[in-house]
Amino acid sequence: GGGSPDVVVVDDDPAMASLVRAYIETHDDGLVVRTQTNPETALSTLDETTVDCVVSDYQMPGMDGLEFLSAVRDARPNLPFVLFTAVDDDSVAERARDRGAAFVHKSGAATAFERLVDAVAGELDDGGA
Repeated sequence: GGGSPDVVVVDDDPAMASLVRAYIETHDDGLVVRTQTNPETALSTLDETTVDCVVSDYQMPGMDGLEFLSAVRDARPNLPFVLFTAVDDDSVAERARDRGAAFVHKSGAATAFERLVDAVAGELDDGGA
């Protein structure tokens, strides 16, 4: 790698993407966080840029978070990935974990963002090993 870890936040709601970015940056100023509102655009940036971790919403038009995760896995099999979703569905969580991703439930509580930050840090630690 070298340099700061790059995190890409993918959420079709730009306000949510910005909120997630701000929260991650506030808790770890060593991370460079970018946002994407379109998973397909995010996929193309994986090829062009250094990405160390992806945080993705689940419910998105065109491609849901699990489809996006599968596409990311095809391109970068070991890339740390966190699915951050308001959908509280064990089967979605299970399928994310089956593909080697972390799953964080996006509730309205601040603790959801704290868990997200922890998951990103944990994924980056694992990925860097």
